[in-house]
Formats: sequence, structure tokens, C-alpha cells
Amino acid sequence: MKAITFFRRSVVLTWLLSYLAVLLLPLIISIFVYVVAGRMLGDEIREANSSMLKQVQEMMDNYFQAMERLNYELTWNVRVQDLLFSNKYLSHPEEYNYDLYRVSQDLKPYQSAYSLVDQFYIYLNKGDTVILPGIVREGREAYELLHASGEWTYSEWKATVGQKDVHGFLPMNRIDNEGKLRRTVAYVSSFTMDKEFSPAANVIMVDEERILGLIRNVELFNKGHVFILNEQNQVLVGTSAGKTMQGLPFARFTDPSHPLREWTGPDGHYQVMAMSPGRSGLRYVSMIPSKLYWEKATLVRNLTIASSIASLLGGVLLTTFFLRRNYNPLRSLLQAVSGKTDLPLPRGGNEFQQLQQAMDRTFSKLDTMTAQIERQRHLVRSHFIARLLKGRTDASVPIDESLAAFSMTFASDSFAVILLYIEPSETFYERLPRMDPGESGKLLQFIVSNVAEELASQRNAGYVAEVDDALACLVNFKPGADDSNRSAELMRIASESQRFLAEAYGIQLTLAVSGIHRSVSGIAQAYMEAMDAMEYKLVMGSKEILSYEQLYNRAGEDNGLLYYYPLQTEQQLINYAKVGDFEKAKQTLDDIIAHNFMRGPVSVPIARCLMLNLVSTMVKTVSEIGALQESFLVQQPRRIERLARCATVHEMQARTTAFLRDVCEYTAGRRLHNLQQTRRHTLDRLMEQVKSFIADRYADPNLNITWIGHHFEMKPTYLSKLFKDYTGEGLLDCINKTRVERAKRLIAGDRRNVSDVAGCVGFNDVNSFIRTFKKYEGITPGKFKELSSEASS
Repeated sequence: MKAITFFRRSVVLTWLLSYLAVLLLPLIISIFVYVVAGRMLGDEIREANSSMLKQVQEMMDNYFQAMERLNYELTWNVRVQDLLFSNKYLSHPEEYNYDLYRVSQDLKPYQSAYSLVDQFYIYLNKGDTVILPGIVREGREAYELLHASGEWTYSEWKATVGQKDVHGFLPMNRIDNEGKLRRTVAYVSSFTMDKEFSPAANVIMVDEERILGLIRNVELFNKGHVFILNEQNQVLVGTSAGKTMQGLPFARFTDPSHPLREWTGPDGHYQVMAMSPGRSGLRYVSMIPSKLYWEKATLVRNLTIASSIASLLGGVLLTTFFLRRNYNPLRSLLQAVSGKTDLPLPRGGNEFQQLQQAMDRTFSKLDTMTAQIERQRHLVRSHFIARLLKGRTDASVPIDESLAAFSMTFASDSFAVILLYIEPSETFYERLPRMDPGESGKLLQFIVSNVAEELASQRNAGYVAEVDDALACLVNFKPGADDSNRSAELMRIASESQRFLAEAYGIQLTLAVSGIHRSVSGIAQAYMEAMDAMEYKLVMGSKEILSYEQLYNRAGEDNGLLYYYPLQTEQQLINYAKVGDFEKAKQTLDDIIAHNFMRGPVSVPIARCLMLNLVSTMVKTVSEIGALQESFLVQQPRRIERLARCATVHEMQARTTAFLRDVCEYTAGRRLHNLQQTRRHTLDRLMEQVKSFIADRYADPNLNITWIGHHFEMKPTYLSKLFKDYTGEGLLDCINKTRVERAKRLIAGDRRNVSDVAGCVGFNDVNSFIRTFKKYEGITPGKFKELSSEASS
């Protein structure tokens, strides 16, 4: 019952509730974040899949629109129109076969112009004839050549291409030049003269493998399936067939208001997404396995659950650990302040109130004493302890009488000294904004003195005095303990003083601990040892506990060894800085510091020599760079001076590292600028060479982007993009413009005909030359020739 009452009144209960509240809040937030993130992730996954399907749709529409454009050009070809709708064959039937041949020759340029199309032909109902590029075949012969397979009979083929008023995409099979059967997407369009009869039909085919190759480039669809449907929901192209497609209701998934649906097929669950018909009127449907579709959301859920459980378990353990850890110092502090091991709690209060009451009683007792007498007594005692530490005692006055006068007692002849150096800190003074600086300084020394003396007096006798710029605590050990335990006790006093003052008041200390000496005469020696240990603040850094025995025992092991800083390492550090490699320069500097100081303490003179040498290296680095003086030393002339004035090796390392960073950033920037200028000059030369190459070989019909890329040993697409980015015009445009300019000169000067000029400037086909000329000049070559003739006359 007593323990329960104590727990209810103790500050432990308040801390426990606070820790639990802090623990539960992140858990609640993480659950909320998981719910929101799950929804957002699902939306993002849908958007990503929709974007990829749109990407496939845009790629495929380019193919299908090319087929439609080819169909348009075939339909409105002048000779095809004459062949189908002219009446001249009534009077001249012998010209029909010759016109068939001329149409077949007209189809040949379309093969190169429409490289995306694998095969095309025109089927004529009249005479059951098929016109291919360059050849004319009878219908059955063409069927055997192009479509003969067990899946499609001659009559079925003829019924398909011979029907009236058909315009759309259909799945077909074709036989390629190697005799292999290939699945294709065919665009069939009839020439409709009236509603009862169709004289001919265009059949344009693209192989399924060509389309599937593009679809498989989309990573997500490598693991799923994509189908392209025509307006009758027939599958034109699909990345999968057979078992996966069995029972798939394509018509159900083409509703634009519900683009994403779930479907269970023979081999698992799928997320089916359908796109609205594109520019070609085709529909696109994707099937992604559900486990792949939601794997990220599942991973987020599992991670959230696992992290929540881990956080809960870890929070409980940390709460228990920190409750014990935070309460023990408070209990020790209560014991130190009250002088009792078990102070009863006041009714309705806790340890902090108990501490407050103990402090109030202490201050109340102090207030009853005369301030002047206490001040004088404190100063005199401090003066006596300072003289005792420096070995300047008055031989005429026995030491026992002096101790009795100041209520001091030495219980044994074992002594040690702890030197306390107060580091500059604004935290303490910020708590006393209205106090005079002189008074706050006195309060600071008073707090440090009392805490150190109180902690030293818990198990021994401790006396603190101000000596020079530091506070010295004289520790007199109680009899009975050996030297090893006494050394541990000294470290305990130092560490607890440092920790408590830092946590409670924001006061930072550097402490030096002497060795243990016998007799009163050894006090001065202990003080000197503490002073020597404090010198190692330069090496070990501030806010440390420096033990004389540990430092000088380790230093003794390396006695006679000089510091490590060879010329090769120094030159390496300078070179890294000059080339702007900050990471390697910093690593070299860190290695120097680690090699000299991490293996153990070195003597203070050696440390000072190393610090001066590092400053010298920085000066060398700056002077060798040269132009850097204008940007660093002129703007910050005291930078090297601040490096030389560093109080500790750690401060030296930090400032040198910052200096190195600035130097390396400057040199790296200069190197990048030089590289950019070099690349620009290289591009200038390359573009001039490309233009010169085109100017020399424009008359060659084989001149194209591929040839130019091979000549300059570069990928054609990369060279074309580089040329476009640099000059603002495409490489093919440059070739055509050069040819057109040369053609203009030939037409105007030599009076040649258009066909001769076309061959002279690299065009095999005069029609292609005319189209290109008109594209860039706005008029045909013939018109340009007329204008040139008029201008010259």
C-alpha cells in the first residue's frame, strides 16, 4: 500500500503518462497517414496505368493513321480513279491492261514512303484482279501468294475484300516474302460508287509483331496483357491469347464511365482498364494481374503495420528505460540537496516539490547568517585553499589550526585535485536577462562551486576554491579505499558535476583530474598535474574530462615519436584542393588528424606544431591557386589568422574543412566552366564538318542521316538530335535545303529540265523532288523555272 501511494504521488506517474501520450500520438498519426496514403497510392497507380495505356494508344494510332493516309492516297490516285471510273475502256479496251501496269508502278513509291506498312494492295472486283506494288496478279494467284492458310479460304477472303461499303480495321493473316505466316492488322476500304456495287477495295496491312514490339517496351505491360479492338470488338492485336482471353467480355469493359474493373479469368484475377476510342476509332484494353497492380499498396500496408508494432514495442522499452534513467539522477539530486536517503514526500506533492522545499530550507538557513561575515569567511577560505594548492602555506601557523578555523577536516592523507574550467555559454545567461553581468558571473561560480563540493562531499571531503581563471576542487578521501577505487570516485565526481550542471543550468565544463598523492605537501603536486592535464584541452577538445594519469601514461608510451605529416601527404592534400576534389581533400585531412590524435594523446607542443603546419599548408594551397586570393583572402583577410588562433584540434579541423570546401567549390567551378567551353568548341567544329559533308555529297541519292552518322562514327538518331538542338533545324531538313538551293542554281543557270535537275541534286524520283522543292520554296520547280526565265528576259 505504501508503494502504491508513493507511485501515485511520485513524478514517475506523471512522466509515464507523458511518455505514453507522446508514444500514442505518432501511432495515431501514422494510421491516419496510412489511410490517406493508401487512397492516394491507389489513385496514382490508376493514373499511372491509364497514362501508360494512353501512351500505347498514341503510339499505335500513328500506325493506324499511316494506314488511313495511305488508303486516302490510294483512293484518290488519279490513275486509280481513271482505271475504276473512266469510260474510255468502252472504246479502247486494249488500254485496260496497260493502265493496270501503270497503276502497279505508281504503287511502288508508297512502299518507301510508308515504311510502317508491311503490305498493301488494291483488289478489283472487275476481273477478280489484285494490284500490288510493281505487279498485277489474278485473284486466286494473289490469294495463294499472300493469304493461303488453313484459317482463311479463298472464298472467305474474296467475300471480305469484295463486299460493298466497308471501311475499318480487321484481323487477317498474310504470308511474307520468306513464306512465313504472319498475323496482321488490315485496314480494308472499298471504293463505293453506289450502294449496290463496290468496284474495288484497298487492303493495307501491318504485322502484329511490329505492334507487339512497341507494346512490350512498356514495362508494366510485359507482366500483363494489352488488346486492341475494332468497332465490332474483334481483337486486332493482343499480347496474349488462348486461356487468358477465354470468357473476357470486351464489350463490358468499353464503358468510358467505368474505365477500371476487376475480372477473374481462368488463370487468376486481373484489373482490366479500357480506353475510349482514339483517333482511329479503335479501343485499347489492358489486363494487369491484381497482385502486381496492388503490390505497392500492400507493401505500404505491411510496412505500416510492422513499423507500428515495432514503434509500440520500442516505445514501451524506451519508456521504461528513460523512466529509470531520468528518475535516478533526480533521486541522487534529492539526496545531495536534502542530505537524507529517504525524505518523506509532502502530502499531495512529488519529488520536485520536495526538492523545492529542501532548497527553500537551505536558503532560509543561509539568510539567517550575516551576509558580510559569510562573504569574508568564504573569501578567506578560498584564499587559504588556493595557497594550499600552490604550496604556499604559512609555516608559522600549524596546518591543523588553519583547517579548524575554516571548519575543514582532513580524514586521511590521500588527496587529489579536480580543476573545473567553465566554458563560454549563453544558455545560462539567457535565463537571467535582467541580472547584472557581474552578479550573474558570481552566481555562476557559486553554483558550480556548490555542486562540485556537494558531490565530492557525498563520500569524501571536498573543498572548492577559485584559482586564477578556473575553480579547483580539493578532494580528501576517506580512509579504507584503495587507489583504484579512489580514481574511479574522482571520475564519478567529475562526470556527475559536468552532467548535472549541463542539464540543470546549461553550464558546460572542461574538467582536469590529477593523480592521487599522499600527505599535505602532495596537494601542490596534484594541482600541477591537474594544470598539466588541462593543457591537453588543446588536443582533446573542450567539454571533456581530462585525466592526468590516463593522458600521461599513454603519452609516455609514444614518448619520442614525432607527429605524422609527411611531405607526400601534404602535397596530396594541396593537389586535391587545387582540382576541387573536396571529398578526397577532407578524407586526407581527417586521416592526418586521426593518425596523430585518435591513437592516443600526444604532447601539447607536438599538437601545436601540427596545427601550425596545417595552417602553413592552407597558405600554400591558396598561393598555388593564385586567382583564388582575389575571391577569398581579399574579401576575408583574417581567415588564415583565425585558423592559427584555434583553441582546440577539433576547432582547427572544423575551420580547415570549411576552408577546404570553399577552395574546392571555387576550383571545381572553374574546371566545369573550362569543360563547357571545350565542349562548345567541339560542337562548333562537328556541326561545320557535318554541313561541309552535306555540301560535298548532296548529289548522292544515298545521302541520308544513317550515312552521315556512320561517317562520323555516331548513332544517327543521336547525331540528328545533336544537330537539331545546336542549329535549330533537323538534319534531314538541312540535306533537303542544300539540295533545293543547288537545284535553284541549276534551273536558273543551266536551263535544264526538272528531271535532269532532280537527278543532279540527289533525287531518284522527280515527284519526290517536286514535293520537296514546293515544301521549302512554296512553288514547283516548273513555276520557278518560268519565273527565272521571265526575270532573265
